[in-house]
Amino acid sequence: MKSLQRAGALVIAALLIVLLLGCGAGHRKLVKIAVSPTTATAMSSTKARVTFAATGTFDNNSSRQLSRVDGLTWMSSNTAVATIDSSGVATCLAPGAVTITATAPVDLVITVGTTVSTTSPKISGSANLSCT
Repeated sequence: MKSLQRAGALVIAALLIVLLLGCGAGHRKLVKIAVSPTTATAMSSTKARVTFAATGTFDNNSSRQLSRVDGLTWMSSNTAVATIDSSGVATCLAPGAVTITATAPVDLVITVGTTVSTTSPKISGSANLSCT
């Protein structure tokens, strides 16, 4: 009976470890986002597109490209001049200059209630896009 209880306790402990790791515990924290290219120019008359990428640097000095899975979002400072989609592709619509900003949570801490959201502080990086 004791060996069965011990085996059950080990299974529960293993499940808790897997759940904690899956929820973000033990993951490195994001400390910097670099957006590339840092500056770009495209023609608005042809609705030209520019693809931006966000590289995250973590607290252990490792880095990798970020994506929507990491909670990455993109924003244009003026959507009348240029828009940007969730994959980082910006489209010039009118002449002007915009700042393209990539934002992601420092670490993915998820809150589940009537909605699912992250409660982690966010970090951003930006680039400049000139639409001619």
